[in-house]
Amino acid sequence: MITITVVRHGESTDNLRPLWAGWSDAPLSVHGMNQAKALGASLKDTKFDAIFASDLLRANWTAQQIHKNQSEPQPPFTSSELLREQNFGEAEHKPFGEKGPWVRQPGRVFKFPSGESLNDVRARANEAIRLFIEPALKESYGKPPSSNHLVVVAHGIFNAEFLGALLARRKNAQPLEWNYRGMTNTGWTRAEVGYADESNSTAPANLTTDPSGPVSPSSSPAAPPLDTPANKDLPALAIRIVSTDVTTHLDGVVRQKGGIGSQGYDEKQGDIRKFFGGGGTTS
Repeated sequence: MITITVVRHGESTDNLRPLWAGWSDAPLSVHGMNQAKALGASLKDTKFDAIFASDLLRANWTAQQIHKNQSEPQPPFTSSELLREQNFGEAEHKPFGEKGPWVRQPGRVFKFPSGESLNDVRARANEAIRLFIEPALKESYGKPPSSNHLVVVAHGIFNAEFLGALLARRKNAQPLEWNYRGMTNTGWTRAEVGYADESNSTAPANLTTDPSGPVSPSSSPAAPPLDTPANKDLPALAIRIVSTDVTTHLDGVVRQKGGIGSQGYDEKQGDIRKFFGGGGTTS
């Protein structure tokens, strides 16, 4: 068995605007980088065996903060387009609302022109599982979940499809109890996953999240994930959800005043902003 920790990126500059932002490559805000730094520090004593991250800046920078806090030898770090957020096509950076041409319709097949549907995102999630998760499951067969700990740093909608794809492979799967309302910036969800014959667990496959603060439509799915696997010939899985949307590392993180916290983070300006504006945390 293995353990998988699924993380949503820190606050990006696009998260502060009422715009569709999927593949738009906005950086973390200053506040978002402080969130990411707090996350990395909080996980420094958790040994990860591999880190997988979306190649988009907001997720990649968040994953780098986890990576830099890992003890030597640091785990391998893989960036992948497969882990990107849903692509909103021609709606990217257009305002969302209740009226107009950029209103998302409910369901799993709707897509904005040149964009992706939820089913398309699910297909990417399945491919990511095939490439990144399945080898670890095979390597760790018969071992305890602690033997191989992977972390996936991605996005609110992608994370829902990724977790949904795993849960759909449960042996004799019952319909999911799905109360996923998105994830908090840098919130993380953890699961123990193995092949069905490795575990006698009958834990229900419920996934409930209650993110702190509002979650924009561009970070929250329009419909629950499919509760059937894409390929029924794949080995069935046993899954136990250990924790959901953990955010205790954010308890001391406060937004810097004067608009600094909402600005895009600039690595070259980081030390200057810390000197003049405070580090973004309080003891």
